Amino acid sequence: MQEDLELYQYLRSVSCCQICCLRFLNGRADDFLNVDEGLKKRNLTSNEEENPPKKLRENLCVACLGLFEPARLDALLEQVRNSSDFKAYDCQFFNSSISLPIVLHLRQLSLWLALLERFPARYDRNSPAPDVAVKDALKAMLNRKLEDVLGKPFSVHGVSVNVFFEYGGEEAELGVLKQVKPEVFVNRKANKHCRKEFITRNAFERHFTPTTVCWELFRKHVAVPPAVQDEGLKLEKISFSGPTVFLAGRYNKISRELSQTPWILDGKRKMENSVQEIMAKVVAPYFGVADQSLIFSSSGREDVDVRCLGEGRPFVLEIPYAFKDYLKESAAEEMEQAIDASKLISIKDLQMVERDELVHIKQGEEDKRKFYRALCVIDEPVTATTLAALNIAEPFTIEQWTPLRVLHRRPLLARPRTIYSVKAFASQANERAIVVDVVTQAGTYIKELVHGDFGRTKPSFTSIIGRAIDIHALDVMAIDLDWPKRLRRKE
Repeated sequence: MQEDLELYQYLRSVSCCQICCLRFLNGRADDFLNVDEGLKKRNLTSNEEENPPKKLRENLCVACLGLFEPARLDALLEQVRNSSDFKAYDCQFFNSSISLPIVLHLRQLSLWLALLERFPARYDRNSPAPDVAVKDALKAMLNRKLEDVLGKPFSVHGVSVNVFFEYGGEEAELGVLKQVKPEVFVNRKANKHCRKEFITRNAFERHFTPTTVCWELFRKHVAVPPAVQDEGLKLEKISFSGPTVFLAGRYNKISRELSQTPWILDGKRKMENSVQEIMAKVVAPYFGVADQSLIFSSSGREDVDVRCLGEGRPFVLEIPYAFKDYLKESAAEEMEQAIDASKLISIKDLQMVERDELVHIKQGEEDKRKFYRALCVIDEPVTATTLAALNIAEPFTIEQWTPLRVLHRRPLLARPRTIYSVKAFASQANERAIVVDVVTQAGTYIKELVHGDFGRTKPSFTSIIGRAIDIHALDVMAIDLDWPKRLRRKE
């Protein structure tokens, strides 16, 4: 197309590299990786040879400041390949993160304004930016090249290769923006929460666009198109960071003397161990991280003196900056066995899950059903009348004020909760004991449902049978959440 040829020749005449020319011609990753083919597809190579740009200069690119120079990219790849820090990661995938100087945004804006003036029929100041962003083009190229160099596929779940570029002339170039829009910098100075940089990327993108700047004032202080520079971008550093991985499973709590998470009150540890710590101690070494870095979440929680039986309670361990991004089946089995050996908890179905699956833990939290078995006692032998009163097949609603025992850490609220069913059985071992199976809405305080908490839960088992009843032991028998998938390793 003649329009593309004219655009290409103009960009080359103001010292844009061929990759940056392709960016303004809506190039794709394949075009950036094979520039000759990208230009040939647009019938530009032969045209340039026959009709070279009038002012073609082999200078540093005014748009990318040499970012796309082959030697620069080759040096970056070689540094990653030979990095001992990268080799410390045992990951199947890699990811990439690129930090570029804000001055590239300024140069992009300058070139954008130049194109608006030069090609008014092609560009509209109200339209989106006319080019593929520098960072997007670089990532498209770099990820393909890194796949070849590292022999690993790209994935957002892999170890991140973090690349930082700097530009020595950035402060001088950005400094003129105070003359273009001084009000932006007055507001930044007055804002205590403003970061220390001259201007942030977000602030630039918000305040410096073709529709928000005065063109005449901009041209007065900024070269349009951008000026040629002798010194380009420099690679500041390359760092690596492991991915965040998520392990899910189900746990049974066997002990009645174990908190779910570390129980520390006023700086003093109240319990020697916890469900979270037992798991973390076993899991963390496999991923090369500290026990304390793991983040534990679960579908609800049980009290220290409550067991969790049946299929167990679904849980997730979030492991940031992991040195592995996979979990071998054999390793999962060994972890389950090691945790079972504690004799305090047991886990099953240990597996890696995606971040977006974590919604299952919290989704519909108050709508889930929980199944409990309580051993209750009364002050006289159990009668048929008492049992009949506590066998309730139809759902009913209770009102629970925040229990006295948790009032120091929970707000004072009255919460309606649904009790779906209650079944009561006499205990053969003790004539004053009753075994009660109860199905409730999640968030119900079972102990208070039994004894009433001095009338703060209504109705309660105490009010239903008309005499004092207390709870001696409580077990969680089932949780209405069919997640994560069942692996049945132990069957």
